[in-house]
Amino acid sequence: MPNNASVVSRDPSDHPMVVAICAFRVENVRKHLAHNMAQLSGDEYYVLLDRPVTAEAEEVAEEVRAAGGTMRILGATNGLSASRNAMLARWPHHHLMFVDDDVRLDAAAVDAVRKSLRDGAHVVGTRLARPALRLPWYVTSGQFHLVGWHRDQGNIKIWGACMGVDSAFAHAHGLDFDLALSRTGGNLQSGEDTSFISAMKAAGAREQLLPDHAVTHDIDPGRLTPRYLLRRAYWQGRCEAGRNQARAGLRKEWDRHRTAPESRLALPLALGYTAATAAGLSHELLRRARLRRFPPPRRSPEPG
Repeated sequence: MPNNASVVSRDPSDHPMVVAICAFRVENVRKHLAHNMAQLSGDEYYVLLDRPVTAEAEEVAEEVRAAGGTMRILGATNGLSASRNAMLARWPHHHLMFVDDDVRLDAAAVDAVRKSLRDGAHVVGTRLARPALRLPWYVTSGQFHLVGWHRDQGNIKIWGACMGVDSAFAHAHGLDFDLALSRTGGNLQSGEDTSFISAMKAAGAREQLLPDHAVTHDIDPGRLTPRYLLRRAYWQGRCEAGRNQARAGLRKEWDRHRTAPESRLALPLALGYTAATAAGLSHELLRRARLRRFPPPRRSPEPG
């Protein structure tokens, strides 16, 4: 007879929740390690670094181990979707709380995500709050989504910087993160998180939103530059085209940018940012049209 003690339970509630840090910037892992570890309560802390091995990465991995967590260095840059899929594969019957490397956790929010998953939710999201910093004139609440912040009040959506997932449900329905929408290295591709959540919900997943609980998305202030924000808006357009929702996506972005009541510049800013999105959308549509008309030649098989 099999040894029952060696049989892994398929009930996610029988295992600790895994706080899964999909990291690209090793300096962020080090910066937030002590704070984030202090917010956990019996949870497993696991960092997957999507970078080549370096001396600094190995040092931080040792610091994570000394603090009670685990850090694996992939040795190459495969992209955010690939990292998240690796987490799903590693823990196929668990509750995972995906967290970006620049997020500062809050104990009450972590507890609320854990409880929601154990109470039967399959996808869970908290509010992503901005840190205490002064915003330049060209950043209003209409642009918060470009850097991964929710507005201070109102409804929220589940975004990848902090989202709880029942991996057993995802595996049961054959769902994972779309590699074609993945951010890899320095590109600003996006949408793999919301597309995954949409697929989960379409398969019958129960969604739980926690707008009264927040974690802080402590982004690099260098993102608050016109160059970065316009690039991010451009890549948002490419993402919307990639998800085959060009018209709806452009309208969504326009509505986001123009509804910033705290700023007198909401309308001109909306025009500028939406133009960047339209440029990205057009670029991606034209690229796909060219590929359909002139498909790349198939590679001949290697001789045996």
